Amino acid sequence: MAPAGDDHYHPKDAVSVAVKAGAVTGAAGVFMAAIQNALAKEHVGAWAVLSRGGGIIVSMAAVGGIYEFSRTASANLREKEDPWNTAIGGFLGGAVLGLRSMTLSPLRPSTN
Repeated sequence: MAPAGDDHYHPKDAVSVAVKAGAVTGAAGVFMAAIQNALAKEHVGAWAVLSRGGGIIVSMAAVGGIYEFSRTASANLREKEDPWNTAIGGFLGGAVLGLRSMTLSPLRPSTN
């Protein structure tokens, strides 16, 4: 922790933070895919968690990694820790979900 009166920004390693966040959210994606696999009506094996739920796992890992990378990188570039960094991370993380659904509007239903 910084000593009292030290108002200088201390940069963080954005890549290592992004890898850790991607691993954590990827594990959450595996958990979600496993639940989806367990609730399937037809009989599927344990490997279906990866084969059928691969898109969920990759999307979750990508959103978490990109969010943390962009939040930390913007804090490093701007040399301040404020809510704008979180907003930038949220915008870019949400863009990953928009790329997956191939739509720009959250109100328009996907054609998939």
